[in-house]
Amino acid sequence: MAQLEFADIFLEEMGALNNCRVKLSDHQIHVKNLHTGKLTAVNTSEIEELSWMRLGNKPGLRVYVKSGGAFRFGGFKDNDYNTIKDFAMKNWKMECGPTDLCLKGWNYGRCEMKGQSMEFIVDDKTNFEIPLSNVSNCRLGKQEATMEFHVNDDCPVSLIEMRLHIPQDPDAADDVDPVEEFRKAVMQFAGIETEADQPICMLPQILCTTPRGRYDIKVYPSYLSLHGKTYDYKIPIKTITRMFLLPHRDGRHMFFVLNVNPPIRQGQTRYNFLVLEFAKEEEMDIHLGLTDQQLAEYHGKLEKKLAGAVYENVAKIFRVMVNMRITVPGTFLGNSGTPAIVCAHKQASGFLYPLEKGFLYIHKPPMYIRFEEVSNVNFARSDVSTRSFDFEVDLRNGNSYVFNSVEKDEYNRLFDFVQQKGIRIRNAKRAGNVAYKEDKFAGSDDEIDPYKEAVKAEGKERVADMDDSDSDDEDYDVEADAKKKMEDRDSSEGSGSEPDEEYDSNAGEDSDASVVSDDLDVRQQQRKDTKKPKTKKTGEKSEKKEKKEKSGKDSDEKKRKKKEKDPNAPKKALTAYFFWFNENRRNIHKEGDSVTDTAKRAGQMWKEMSAEDRASFEEQAKADKERYEREMKEYQASGGKPSSSAAEKSKGSSKQSTKSPVKKPTSREFIDESESSDEDKSKPAKKKKKKKGSSPAKSGSSAESSELSSMSD
Repeated sequence: MAQLEFADIFLEEMGALNNCRVKLSDHQIHVKNLHTGKLTAVNTSEIEELSWMRLGNKPGLRVYVKSGGAFRFGGFKDNDYNTIKDFAMKNWKMECGPTDLCLKGWNYGRCEMKGQSMEFIVDDKTNFEIPLSNVSNCRLGKQEATMEFHVNDDCPVSLIEMRLHIPQDPDAADDVDPVEEFRKAVMQFAGIETEADQPICMLPQILCTTPRGRYDIKVYPSYLSLHGKTYDYKIPIKTITRMFLLPHRDGRHMFFVLNVNPPIRQGQTRYNFLVLEFAKEEEMDIHLGLTDQQLAEYHGKLEKKLAGAVYENVAKIFRVMVNMRITVPGTFLGNSGTPAIVCAHKQASGFLYPLEKGFLYIHKPPMYIRFEEVSNVNFARSDVSTRSFDFEVDLRNGNSYVFNSVEKDEYNRLFDFVQQKGIRIRNAKRAGNVAYKEDKFAGSDDEIDPYKEAVKAEGKERVADMDDSDSDDEDYDVEADAKKKMEDRDSSEGSGSEPDEEYDSNAGEDSDASVVSDDLDVRQQQRKDTKKPKTKKTGEKSEKKEKKEKSGKDSDEKKRKKKEKDPNAPKKALTAYFFWFNENRRNIHKEGDSVTDTAKRAGQMWKEMSAEDRASFEEQAKADKERYEREMKEYQASGGKPSSSAAEKSKGSSKQSTKSPVKKPTSREFIDESESSDEDKSKPAKKKKKKKGSSPAKSGSSAESSELSSMSD
């Protein structure tokens, strides 16, 4: 089977150039949009014309199909033309000729409708072409027509409006208006219907969870019209990229999800998903406003009258109108027996559906994460409860999504599903593993009460003490007990803790004074002996205390000393990454991101950059490194000493830290003596001994009297 495959190709869609991958086979052209993940297959039997032309200033391929549409691919190389030309002639029996474009830049020529495209021709060459499917409306004026286009938010620059001046043709009949004829041609090929046209069907009061409200939905061949109490929406059918039909977790409702690109807008809010909710038991008879000829165009896939459940009929109508498969759940079943997993994203509760090719989350906001975009996943323990876990999904572009409060019973099922899809798991441990049980959810069913645990520990200690006290009793020794009491009494008598007056008072009671005096001498000697070791111990304690205080002061001084930075030292060199990051910081940072998110995204982008893109920043880093080495040599040659002001400041601070003298308060007596005459200073002043309990006033008066007496002498 012959085939050609091209990567790094872009596809033009509503003015946006989306990256895609194109594969040419014997019978089809396969296109995969890397931006949306949408797969498109074009049969070779439907191709009407192939042409080689430039698109976006690069060689491109234009494919016209018999239905009037066109596919425009760009990003090829010049030598790809001969390869594609030979392949088309050999396998498809078609010619692929080059198409010359007019580059004069003239703004006058003629318009031709070719399929669903309008070509502006100058000098018999195509100047530009516009897909009429991008036109949202065409208004008339005096000898001019104004075309309005759908807005695509993915385009940095969009074409909003174009005005064409159409002069009157003198050879044409008087009843023919060329402006009106142009408008009819645009409206016919653009497939624009007005509200006055007959819709295919009308679905009244359909509950829409995103955007919230109930809407009357009118289905037209080329677009949907939603009418609500506050807002109205018009959604072109070609903007629907995916459709999902999913059961609700309660088993009584169904979700029908439409992925729309570009999104619908409600003020400043954009909705990429349209989520419709239906009750399973709700039924409705739908009559389609199609003729027999129009029904024949759908090859019998639709009937004029549809009966049964509403969600089944709506899904069938959209399946035929959009001509796209509807994605339904695969083999995954959660703990509830449904494909839905209850979780929350950014504190908003919703449902996560693991599908065959991605994860779909409903809702606030709805999102679809394709497996191709996923870098790895992580099963993390929840910070809120021990009965749940967090499911983290990291994407290749640096973004990440966290679905928290997932029930613990869903762990093994979700783990097996992710492992089966070949997605890398950061902590690859199932719940059945012993290590996982210990690390993650061991004893999570029992909530820990700190007070209860403390009471249990105290009870265990009391029981242990009671066991020790219940040991076998020993025999009581009367003599040993008496001896012990005598030793305690002697030690208390010689302890020196009692005052001397007690011994003096006992002296008068004894009849023999000599015996009393001898006994007193012995007791005094024993008291001196017992006092000596105590004095030694206090001395040792004071020495230890002084050493401890000294070591504490040394440690405090060391703590106070900080490593001072020399202001004259050269600034360190930056790497190429930091030059790039400082230049692109505003583009990398997104609203709501933390510092960690921004750094993570910047690191991923730096890894994906090519060597050519890094070259300029590496040159800057190299120049900065040379600058640093040159300045460091000059700094070391000068001695590498800090500035004089910094040195003086550090010197002064060190002196203050080492010596901190404290002035003692000067007594009044010293002040009075210092104020005496010089003659009195030569004479020694007589100081009176201060008695206990003497007040400062008395001591002051005595000092004054002594001073007066000395003066009188």
